[in-house]
Amino acid sequence: MPTLAQWLERIQALHPREIDLGLQRVREVARRLGVCKPAPLVITVAGTNGKGSTVAMLDAILRASGRRVGTCTSPHLHVYNERVGLHGHPASDAQLCAAFARIEAARGDISLTYFEYSTLAGLWLIAQEQVDVAVLEIGLGGRLDAINLVDPDIAIITSIGLDHMEWLGDTREAIGREKAGIFRPATPALCGDPAPPLSILEEAQRLGAPLLVQGVDFGFEKEDATWRWWGRDGAADSLTWHDLPLPELDLLNAATVLQALRFLASPPSRDCVCAALDGLGLQGRYQRILDPRHPAQLRVDVAHNPHAAGLLLEKLQRFRKQAGAAARVHVVLAMMADKDQLGFYKALESAVDFWYIAAFAETRGLSAQALFDMLQPQGAQVRGPCASVAEAYEHAAACAGESDLVLVTGSFVTVADVVRHVHAASSDPTPSDGMR
Repeated sequence: MPTLAQWLERIQALHPREIDLGLQRVREVARRLGVCKPAPLVITVAGTNGKGSTVAMLDAILRASGRRVGTCTSPHLHVYNERVGLHGHPASDAQLCAAFARIEAARGDISLTYFEYSTLAGLWLIAQEQVDVAVLEIGLGGRLDAINLVDPDIAIITSIGLDHMEWLGDTREAIGREKAGIFRPATPALCGDPAPPLSILEEAQRLGAPLLVQGVDFGFEKEDATWRWWGRDGAADSLTWHDLPLPELDLLNAATVLQALRFLASPPSRDCVCAALDGLGLQGRYQRILDPRHPAQLRVDVAHNPHAAGLLLEKLQRFRKQAGAAARVHVVLAMMADKDQLGFYKALESAVDFWYIAAFAETRGLSAQALFDMLQPQGAQVRGPCASVAEAYEHAAACAGESDLVLVTGSFVTVADVVRHVHAASSDPTPSDGMR
């Protein structure tokens, strides 16, 4: 029996194209596997940013209410197993190998991409576990993404920003229409973006999908050390919950999650919501990493497009306000070549004092020299270029004072590199605070 590493190497090489959007091939293999409906209740989550946080909160609250939950997410941060969650735990190597072997037997002469294998493996394992709810994250777009072979019972779009434009279009309207491809007739739909493109509203109306929108049908307000959620109950009557505990994740997504759960026949109670959300975090989302070797606070964030950078800016502004005028922000940055690096920089520049430019060992990565040459003419206080993310981080950490913040961002790979480096260099194995 091949190991997981051997399987991953094999499925990476099998299909001639890394991305091959379309549902015909993967839907036929899913039909053969019997996984077109992997659970009695399916919630599908699409969007430019906030998908992972939304899935994490849905998973935590549903499990707190006693449901058995399976999740499919992508990409992974540290290990491939993270892509399939079963009852709050990553799938094991043995489970994934069994899933790949079953897919290989079922596909015949149908060629599948790496992501299609991942999707089918997740759906098969979720079905095998006989969970109550499957929470499925769209990897790219919506309409033609492999996850969309499954008809959802609740469809969520978190946000719309400009990313993957070569595949989805170069406007928010075009991207919104692609993501609205997860909607189904007469099926509850939510949009967590408070300024949704008109295309999302039009698609919901065309399909007859009842759509609720952030800021109109539901929303939130921060209240000192708690927050207030307002929305609609199952009978469409107004509902308000005060004094909810704060998660480590964005309240914009939390508000969408709470509204989505009101569509369940037996929605989780307020007590379950509070127990699940209190301090809930997610790897790589403004996550604090403990590095006792250096005095500055270290946080990592997988943001990699201007929209996500705008959300990250709000967190940096809060840090500066709380830490005082003397505190400085040091950003370690490495990005993929196909991202909007200049737009990312401009979204963050007002809150950043120093930029430490790096690269990672990934074929799609932008060279440190190219990124350095792009940002230096913008007037940025750039340092480097550094040969690796680890080198850039050590440079930043050496320059940062006790009241400063070192933020590592730009890509999942950037974050993974520095977390791996810090854990290897530090005698303290604790990955973070606020995580569970």
